This record gives sequence, C-alpha cells and structure tokens, in this order.
Amino acid sequence: MSLAIIAGALGLAFSNIDKLSRFKGAGFEAEMKMVEAIIENQTEPSSEQREEARRADAITDIESRVLNSLQKPGYTWRYAKTVAGEVSRPLREIESTLSSLMSRGLAKKAAGSNGEIWAATAVGKSVQEQHELKAR
Repeated sequence: MSLAIIAGALGLAFSNIDKLSRFKGAGFEAEMKMVEAIIENQTEPSSEQREEARRADAITDIESRVLNSLQKPGYTWRYAKTVAGEVSRPLREIESTLSSLMSRGLAKKAAGSNGEIWAATAVGKSVQEQHELKAR
C-alpha cells in the first residue's frame, strides 16, 4: 500500500515537473536547476545557441581553460576550487573568471553541498569550441 502511495506521489510530481523548482519526499529529492544542467550538459548546442556564440565576445585563453574544465567528462557541476586546481591558477582569479563568464551567459552557478557549484552553458560550450578551433 505504501509503495503505491509513493509511486502515485512521484507520478503526480513528475506530471507537473515543469511547475516545480524543488521536490523532496520519500527519500527522493530533485532540484530543477540540477536536472536542467544535466540535460544541457548531455546535448549539443542548438543552431540558435551556436549563432549566439558566434556573436559573443571572444574569450581569453584562461576563460577557455576554465570552460574546458567545467565540461570535464563525468561531471556536470564543478567547484571553483577544483577548477582552480585543474587550471593551476589562484582561487580568487578563477572565481572572478567564473563570475565574468556567468555575466556573459557562458557559465551558470547553483548552490552545492559545499558552496557554489558551476557549469558551462550550451552557449559557453560553443564559444569554447570555437576558441579552440581558432587557436589551431
């Protein structure tokens, strides 16, 4: 009986998932920002996003390295401290770079269990790809 109630509650939650920002119950928790980032991370940028990336300002080499670190396979969200270690730059510089990328729509942040977590947007991925192509 309790299993049927849980299944029904989950079914109702997912039928209205577009209206939820956070769902918690029966040992299950989901936050839409996290789900959206996972989906965006696993999909290719759309043609509109690629065109927006072409119109975006050029990025620096360090911004490219930060965006590349945010796209590391197996991870959707990254802590600034982890990114700083991977690109061998001071944490303050990486935090500033991430904020700059976010203000331009190339990165986004959310709250993680140990502080702010960061992810590249689809436009950010496309801008980083174009930067790498130009550098070749």
